[in-house]
Amino acid sequence: MKLRRIGLAVHELGRAREIIGIVVKYGLSEWVTNSGLGKFFISKKRLARIERYNQWERIRMALEELGPTFIKFGQILADRPDIVPEELRAQFRILQDEAKPMPDDIALQEIEKELGRPVGEIFREFDPVRIASASIAQAYRAVLLNGEEVCIKIQRPGIDQKIQLDLNLMNIFANRMQRNNPEMEAINLKGVVKEFGKTIKKELDFHHEASNIARFHICFKDNPEIKVPKVYPQYTTGKILVEEFIKGTKVSDLDNLLKSGHDLKEIARKAMRLVFDQIFTHGFFHADPHPGNIFVMDGEIISFIDFGMMGTLRKEQLHFLGKYVIGYIDRDPYVMAEALMIASGKRSFAQFKELEYQIGDLLAHYKHLSIEDMDFGKVMNESVEILIQFGLRIPPGIYLLVKSLMAIERVAVVLYPKIDFAHEMQPYAVELIAQQYSPKQFAKEIFGSLKEYYKLLKELPADLNEIIYKIKEGRFKTQIEVKGLEPLSEHLDVASTRVSIAIVLAALIIGASIISQWDQTRWIGAIVFCVAGLFGFWLLVKLFRRNNL
Repeated sequence: MKLRRIGLAVHELGRAREIIGIVVKYGLSEWVTNSGLGKFFISKKRLARIERYNQWERIRMALEELGPTFIKFGQILADRPDIVPEELRAQFRILQDEAKPMPDDIALQEIEKELGRPVGEIFREFDPVRIASASIAQAYRAVLLNGEEVCIKIQRPGIDQKIQLDLNLMNIFANRMQRNNPEMEAINLKGVVKEFGKTIKKELDFHHEASNIARFHICFKDNPEIKVPKVYPQYTTGKILVEEFIKGTKVSDLDNLLKSGHDLKEIARKAMRLVFDQIFTHGFFHADPHPGNIFVMDGEIISFIDFGMMGTLRKEQLHFLGKYVIGYIDRDPYVMAEALMIASGKRSFAQFKELEYQIGDLLAHYKHLSIEDMDFGKVMNESVEILIQFGLRIPPGIYLLVKSLMAIERVAVVLYPKIDFAHEMQPYAVELIAQQYSPKQFAKEIFGSLKEYYKLLKELPADLNEIIYKIKEGRFKTQIEVKGLEPLSEHLDVASTRVSIAIVLAALIIGASIISQWDQTRWIGAIVFCVAGLFGFWLLVKLFRRNNL
């Protein structure tokens, strides 16, 4: 066990040196210095800075060289305006989840290792040439013995250990950065890294993606406009995912869509409606519906792939979205500000009027545009940034929601530039608001409140009896905690110590004066007097220094 820990420490040290070398290479060494680790790793001979790039570009380039863990961290931060400035977020949005392809023979070995037998015993056909490659996994095409075409996703060997190593180091850096830079406390960098760790660990477990697909299938089992890939659980493990192969054309391949005679306007509307269904109806949505993750099949049937990152919404978050959409369409800053307050979890806010004014000012910038010409995702993103400026926080799920809406809006606009995104979404928002204020919902909420009041009234006599009994027994205690008095307490401690020293010095001086009256003890009095004088001088120096006199 000790040898394993030593080995891990050695690997962490080597990776830490590699990370810091890359950070220094791109001219970001002040980050290392601020973390308190620079003196341990930075060599005197630094690599030349890349002067032709600005700071934000160099950060993005450093993440690309640092590998998959940091690339995915940057991709997540690209949707967090509460943490990262817009200039850096723009660079993070450029980050691509790409890596040098894993040799196909290594991938085949990993597939057989996970399945526990040769591919020939499971698949009638197996194409040994990869069809896609990413930083965590690669994809292959095969045919089962029963003739069904499947897609096999296999993780790179050892990727989970590499990512865990990077997460350990990221936690160390985050802790030191936050400890050495108190101004970063508001960002809660440690919490962000912890949240990211949970997200990427879910992506590393293909059982999690398989369960996402199963849940998605249940949501849309009666919808003929969407095709959800089938998962084969008997061949799926934490490191391999076998699912139905989707035959279709990627939305990003516009030329082939047109050649195949597809109706781009209809595809745009269907893709949007399906995402709106995910969000408004089910509260469970694809968090990254970019063009490469959406396929079009015959009959304009839409299929989504890559279910590693999904978003979920609670009722109050859906309430926020419905209210925000209505306010946006009506260009009502008051309603939009109210919606943002719901997202932040605040029931009251002293600066609400100022927030409303800022939202109104934001809408004024788009006054010359009609609603159909406005960019809903951009306005929503800017609204969230305004909320953050007031020091209010919103749940991570809202950031995924904004990301998803912005992504599907971009897809729809590319397919059909004249599409009216906000009005396509309006019926879903109206229906959601109608449900929330329906008589049935009111009755449900009133019944819930009555149950709470009944429970309170039922338990109140027992609680009162317990309090009275404790008072009678003399066991009723109250605890009052007063915060903010620590500096005063420290000051009183110092003052009392100095008063005590002064009293002792005064006693020594008086005693020395009395002893000096007799010839036999005069020399003792002189010594005591000198000692008292030295202590008195020391005390005066301390007082002068403390008061800057």
